[in-house]
Amino acid sequence: MKKRSKLSLLVLSFLIIFSSCAQRRISYLENRRETFIQKENKDKNEIVNFNPDDLNKFKNMEDYLSWYRKLKGPAKLSFEDKKEKKALSQEEMVEDFNYFFKQIKENYPFFGVIKRQYGIDFLANYSSYLNEIKFCKNDDEFIKIMQKIVKDLKNDHANIADKNYVEDSLDYYSHFWKDPSMYYEFLAMNQESVRDRYNIKGLQSSELSDGNRKRSDGNLIYENDNIRIENIANGIGMIRIKEMLAEYELDDDMNAIDKYLNDNPDLKAIVIDIRDNSGGNIEYWKNYLLPRLINKKVSLDNHMFFKDGMRSRMLLESEGVVFENISNINLEKMNIKHKEDLKDFTYYSKDRVEVIPLEGVKFKGKLYLLVNKGVYSAAEGLANFCKNTHIASIIGEKTGGDGITLGIINDVMPNSGLVFTYTNTLGYAPDGSINEESKTEPDIKAESFNESLEFIKKEENIGN
Repeated sequence: MKKRSKLSLLVLSFLIIFSSCAQRRISYLENRRETFIQKENKDKNEIVNFNPDDLNKFKNMEDYLSWYRKLKGPAKLSFEDKKEKKALSQEEMVEDFNYFFKQIKENYPFFGVIKRQYGIDFLANYSSYLNEIKFCKNDDEFIKIMQKIVKDLKNDHANIADKNYVEDSLDYYSHFWKDPSMYYEFLAMNQESVRDRYNIKGLQSSELSDGNRKRSDGNLIYENDNIRIENIANGIGMIRIKEMLAEYELDDDMNAIDKYLNDNPDLKAIVIDIRDNSGGNIEYWKNYLLPRLINKKVSLDNHMFFKDGMRSRMLLESEGVVFENISNINLEKMNIKHKEDLKDFTYYSKDRVEVIPLEGVKFKGKLYLLVNKGVYSAAEGLANFCKNTHIASIIGEKTGGDGITLGIINDVMPNSGLVFTYTNTLGYAPDGSINEESKTEPDIKAESFNESLEFIKKEENIGN
């Protein structure tokens, strides 16, 4: 999925990329891929050369997809450095800001939320934002003002990227050329303007790695870079998960969990600790973690709405999401709040999340989920699922939200090469609340880790 960062300071910016669910953008592609390849292309070894800067020659999404569908494999990228590095002119700053604002206006879903919660009318602030941009004297001032503007979106998926994020993003996206939307973003972040801005080298597409990870074993504890498994009391186990990994790098985690469950068949309860887990891929818990811990099929239906922006449409098309025009939906009969937010939205998709237990599941005990305000994106998706299906008792603090989403979009400003990110999904939980706005309330509020454990021990009739 990526080269794991060794500095905890970088974890949040790195996790955003997987926040909400980039794996969802590839899960169906093995079956769908052939529909993107023209039948007359029979040469499997055909190599297409491509300069990422030529991405701008595609006039629209259809032009890009027409080129993409002819590929038999990832293009061989050529990285030409033709431009002389110069400071941005005022005209270029204005052009970049207008590009950013247009993309946000056409795709971003939470204008109603930030207006209710923070009193910010982002779209109405266009003139004041533009005026600030016009007074920028150099690149550094432009970047600082853009960061300030993006903060008004009040969403952890919305950011001006730093160098570490861009490098990690390129490394991650290099594995997934089979997704046309992700490949588009990979090409965009390989453009000369981005390479110059962040002082990075271009990157070719890669084969999937085996994701070797450090780990240490003990009688009662298993630990690697991502999970820690331990017995916290007689009959109670705990699995601490730092992030929701991509499918091709989670083998260590799942093998360790399988061994733990096999070695401890009489567990009364398992605590899943996702505090400060800011996301990753929904498949981690949907297809791998929970199927090992439940004994019957469990499902729920969320609701997702999208605007008609080019990037949103590309994402919907590339994921094979079943969606329809809102005009065909009777919104009055839907039990959802703040329907006024939907006036600028075009598409609707029912998001069925279903977890099917693995054969031979041995664990029969109770599940507890520890959460706090640092739980976000795909981790929030797990909290939302547990809350609405009642398969686990949720303990801790109110979560961070934005867990019902197709994932993050990475885009590039044309002149500065600045990468900016945002989400595009207005996600409603089954109770009709906007997940980004209401987030997930715990069943039991606890102010500390020890308080949470004491509650669990009491529930399981285990003495101190």
